[in-house]
Amino acid sequence: MRIELDGWAKKPMTVTEGLNEKVARVAELLEQLYEDVFAIRARRGDRWQIVHDTVAASVRRKLADYALYLDKDVKGVDEDLRAKARQDIRMQLLLAFQNQVLANIPRVSEATKQEWLAQLDSMTVFCSINHPDSPFSLSFYDAASYDTGIRYYTKGEPKPEGVEKGVQLDFYDFTHRLTGKAQEAALAQLFLEDEFQQQYDPQLLPLADEFRRLYPESGWMPWVDRAVAKNRAFNETTIPADIHFPDVSSAKTIKDVTDRYKGKVIFMDIWATWCGPCRASFAHVGPLQEYAAANDVVLLYLSIDRPENDEKWRKMAAHYNLKGEHVRDQVAFHQEIFDTFGHNGALSIPRCIIFDKQGNIRFGTAAFPEQWERLKKQLQEAAQ
Repeated sequence: MRIELDGWAKKPMTVTEGLNEKVARVAELLEQLYEDVFAIRARRGDRWQIVHDTVAASVRRKLADYALYLDKDVKGVDEDLRAKARQDIRMQLLLAFQNQVLANIPRVSEATKQEWLAQLDSMTVFCSINHPDSPFSLSFYDAASYDTGIRYYTKGEPKPEGVEKGVQLDFYDFTHRLTGKAQEAALAQLFLEDEFQQQYDPQLLPLADEFRRLYPESGWMPWVDRAVAKNRAFNETTIPADIHFPDVSSAKTIKDVTDRYKGKVIFMDIWATWCGPCRASFAHVGPLQEYAAANDVVLLYLSIDRPENDEKWRKMAAHYNLKGEHVRDQVAFHQEIFDTFGHNGALSIPRCIIFDKQGNIRFGTAAFPEQWERLKKQLQEAAQ
């Protein structure tokens, strides 16, 4: 097989020799479909003219008809690839329909809501999440998860007694609704998604034993074991002495917090445990920590996590070895954070701020730790 790579091209990788033309055509078709569905979800495109279509039956018919149309384009390849391609098409288009259901339901009457849900049931049967080839699709896990969420949070089906929301509910639903390869893949990807999103949900740890019991010879096991190991390491994290959590429950303003460090330059990082870019930024804090220790700079991490995430917030601070002061958003100054550092009610994070020694904001939008040279100059200027 001969492959050409061009980082500037729209399609960076092209197979020029050794690949059956029909197989290549099927691969391109599936890739284009993925892009079209993503465009719908991101509101960047509307290939099937469904975004503004408020008739549920019409939207379902457009997507189902397109699936049947594409079925003709995957003929001529071996039966295994054809079966997987057909199921990939259905998973992707089911995800597109689920997206439209969730977009329309909040603003329609109860009768129209029930029509959307009825059409969703029809589309779900047509697409068959439980098909053994469904896991071939990159959209399978999202479609299966959406199906669970819609069932319990949109349709209002009663939650099983003793089953908590979140991963416990997903695990329960997958084991009771899916079978065979579809069940195995959906359950395995619960653990992989936890690792990828760096959620480290402690509820997954006991579920790992149940997965091993159900699928002791699973080919997914090495990846599941790796994900579980990372989850366990995170949840067994201990808080080192140089990570502090001062009590700010009596603080009424941000100034009440920063006044604790009068006479010092303060580098404030506003973040949250659910913020991927925030976590990515933590990989670059080494030079900042060294500079802060040598120049008596306070590293103040302000989390906008909700109170129910308190334990996870503390563990994540230790997991990333964020030496310094850690405070969490309080009701008293929550709005002040958004008014001062946000725009039109929205706050983009991570957001870095530098206060001078008098407690004034010197840089309202400071450089990130990964922009170290620029950040160092800002810290030096604030110290003058």
